[in-house]
Amino acid sequence: MKIEFKHSIRFKIAIIVFLTTLLTILISWALSNHFIERFYVSHTKNMLVETYKSCNEFFQDEENILKLENEEIVSLDGYIENQTSASIYVISPDNFRVYSSAKLNDSTITGLKSLLQDYDVDGMIEKKEKYKVIRNTVNPESVTSESPGNYYDLVGILDNGLVVVLRTPVETVHDNITFAARLFASVSFALLVFEILIVLIVTNMFSKPIIEMSRIARRMSNMDFSTKVNVESSDEIGELGDSMNELSNKLEKSITELKSANLELSNNLREKEQIEDMRTEFLSHVSHELKTPLAIIQGYAEGLKSGIADDPETMNYYCDVISDEATKMNELVMRLINLNQIETGNDLSIERFDLTKLIEDVINNTTILLKDRNVNIKFEEKEEKFVWADSFRIEEVVTNYLSNAIHHVKDDGEIRVWYEDKKDTVRVNVYNYGDTIDEESLKKLFIKFYKVDPARTRSYGGSGIGLSIVAAIMKSHDKEYGAYNVEDGVVFYFEVDNNSNV
Repeated sequence: MKIEFKHSIRFKIAIIVFLTTLLTILISWALSNHFIERFYVSHTKNMLVETYKSCNEFFQDEENILKLENEEIVSLDGYIENQTSASIYVISPDNFRVYSSAKLNDSTITGLKSLLQDYDVDGMIEKKEKYKVIRNTVNPESVTSESPGNYYDLVGILDNGLVVVLRTPVETVHDNITFAARLFASVSFALLVFEILIVLIVTNMFSKPIIEMSRIARRMSNMDFSTKVNVESSDEIGELGDSMNELSNKLEKSITELKSANLELSNNLREKEQIEDMRTEFLSHVSHELKTPLAIIQGYAEGLKSGIADDPETMNYYCDVISDEATKMNELVMRLINLNQIETGNDLSIERFDLTKLIEDVINNTTILLKDRNVNIKFEEKEEKFVWADSFRIEEVVTNYLSNAIHHVKDDGEIRVWYEDKKDTVRVNVYNYGDTIDEESLKKLFIKFYKVDPARTRSYGGSGIGLSIVAAIMKSHDKEYGAYNVEDGVVFYFEVDNNSNV
């Protein structure tokens, strides 16, 4: 799909830059019009003052005055620095002799006399004012040599007592202001056009690799990963190109892995017979576990039937044995059902709960067993520890670990439970003082029906399912679990998400 220019990034950026620059120029032009006039007026007045200072320096030289009196210097023009091209009139108050930069006539002299009276030169002398600058309007009927109009006049007193009059037309200042405004407008327009051209060139430089990336992305969408982005810069566009290349490589790798997974699935289907063997093995284990209690029940039931138990006490004993073995069988079946539900992917009910309270409740429920074995359990975690998991299943894990620890701890020994904080999880450790487990058995502890010491397990009614239930629960949570030996016992552990890992 080819994008029209008016919908392209280049066009949008050019329009934004154009409007922003135009707005900036308009604001600058409005502000400059306001300040340029002030600047030129102030500049004109300052130049008149500089001309006044130049006059003061010239007339301090007695030789210059002598040359003027002898008419060796006819005009002041060229002898005095005069950047504003103002008319210069230097007047002697005693005889009203005038030295000027222009030709004098009677009307000019009369006008100067009137000007000095209007500007109160005598008052300036009394107040010791050196000069003052005034804007003056010359009317058509005025008897001066100057044309009618507006002027800036500087009237000052030189150090030797001579009076100086400097006059420059306001129109000259306005001409300069108009010229500056036009120059500003012309330069701004030229810069605006130049900037638009530069923006179009620059945006084309940046959009060209993006267009190329778009083309490559379309090929990637068609599962063609052979073309890669040619990264030539180290900026954000270069980083985008690197990311696209990396994405292409990962997609290609993922598709390859998917094909491999499909092949592996086919192999798994061929391994169906192995699964059937596992099912047979499982049934064998179950039948083996049920065989002993069934034999006991059958034997004691036949004893009752044949009248071996001929007194109430013996009959009660036979009945108790039958009931006890039936209970064990029921418990085994229920645990197998529970294990099957977990392994077949029953949905977990993930919730936020206090792990510390849950463990304390389980410990309280095992108080009688602890007293029977004279075992001390230590759980010193008192602060609330909120975690995310299926609280019912985690309670099963803790119960199985504690039950296992109670049955394998040495008499008068110690069981200890503590936390270990990790980055995103909390590890719960359950230690029991007792014999260690050989490494080969450690690897098999969580396999269904596996028993390290079958005789001892049978003595307390263990079925070898408890730890396999733990394994199934932790696998459904996708969390770590296991066991390891320490110097004087064994530590079983499991992990759950802490409160921050939500």
